[in-house]
Amino acid sequence: MRRVILVFFCATLSIASYSQSVFLRAKPSGEKSAVSFTEPSPSAVFFGADDDSQSFKNHKQKSKDVNAYFGSVYTSFPIFNIGKENVVEYTNSYGKFVFYRPNAKKAFGMILSNGKDQPILVTNPDQYLKTIKTYLNIGNADYLVPKTLDERDERNAQLDMQAVLKIKFTTDESYAKKLIKNANSVHYSKVYNDGSPKMTCTKRVFEMFSDSLMTTKSPYGGYYLYNEKNEMVSLDNTLNGKTNGYSKYVRDDNGLIRKIISGDDNSTDSTVFIYEKDKYHTVSFSGSRPYSLETFFLNDQMQCVRRLSKRADQSIVTDITYVYDKMGRIIREGQLDSEMIYSYKTDSDLIFSGFKSYKLNPRKLELQNEIIRENNKQTYIGKNGTGAQNFKSVTYVEKDGSTKTYSYDKTNKLTSVAVMRCL
Repeated sequence: MRRVILVFFCATLSIASYSQSVFLRAKPSGEKSAVSFTEPSPSAVFFGADDDSQSFKNHKQKSKDVNAYFGSVYTSFPIFNIGKENVVEYTNSYGKFVFYRPNAKKAFGMILSNGKDQPILVTNPDQYLKTIKTYLNIGNADYLVPKTLDERDERNAQLDMQAVLKIKFTTDESYAKKLIKNANSVHYSKVYNDGSPKMTCTKRVFEMFSDSLMTTKSPYGGYYLYNEKNEMVSLDNTLNGKTNGYSKYVRDDNGLIRKIISGDDNSTDSTVFIYEKDKYHTVSFSGSRPYSLETFFLNDQMQCVRRLSKRADQSIVTDITYVYDKMGRIIREGQLDSEMIYSYKTDSDLIFSGFKSYKLNPRKLELQNEIIRENNKQTYIGKNGTGAQNFKSVTYVEKDGSTKTYSYDKTNKLTSVAVMRCL
């Protein structure tokens, strides 16, 4: 344990030495953001230009390892690569921070944010994965100490995944219809008649801008393809107009997802879906080797009541429980050390109007968010535990379901404009 504290202390000193110049409070004049995080969220962003050096090759491999390790298991943890771009904006719980690459004076590195504090800069590729685990408290505490995976745990996890892959359960139209409608999981989001915007076109594009006139475009964007049932078929992430990552969905005739294939020019991963009567599983592969297992437990209404994610060493990534009221509305989302409580304006409303996030042991209010819906306008206000605004976003919905979202920081200064439209 002494070694753990010493290692973390040294890392903290290293981070502090960069913090004054690398992370600014305002974007430098004339610069545009490669990525802008308009809401508090954990994230990792890699940067660097290929100089054909061995050290950059190591950086590239280690960043690839991070992508392969998390895959589709940790869906709330976005990972980007800005290459030679200069600016990343963060709207975190405790303020706005701007990463400015020229001030880093490093050829490559990783910016890691927990969505709350000032992000940190990691420049040793061999520390990328370990730092993510420790800083974001992902997995076992044993990750604090460098070690190889326990062979027995890894072997047992492989056996568990192989056992799941051998499950033979026949789904029918009734099963699929009920699951898709009620699951309320990351793969099957609940659809409301009076809620989120509904686009019906099959081809869609996502774009971001840094100004209200939409003259300064972010290099990041995306193209979406849907089928005639409004189910996603594919997603292409773009950087400066060129595809730099993709996801493709394979579904059966009833709309159930059977496989997601994702990757870039250098690698391809896949996630296989296996269904049972009271649960469904996803097993993620890097090449032909399974590296993570996720199980979604269902009640008799086919609502997801627990999400359990494990990696190849049997460490738990997430273990979340969900509680619903008699109307089938979600009212609580709980983990070991935190919980979210959802609220509704009236007993007849199907969509929540706000939620509060608490840290447990002792219980402390950390975030409180409100959603105001009025005709074609939706306002999302994020506040901290004391009620001070962290951010705000206002979304306008067109008749065809296209959306335009204006995001603001805690001082109501515009940070970005996001557009989702039909092609």
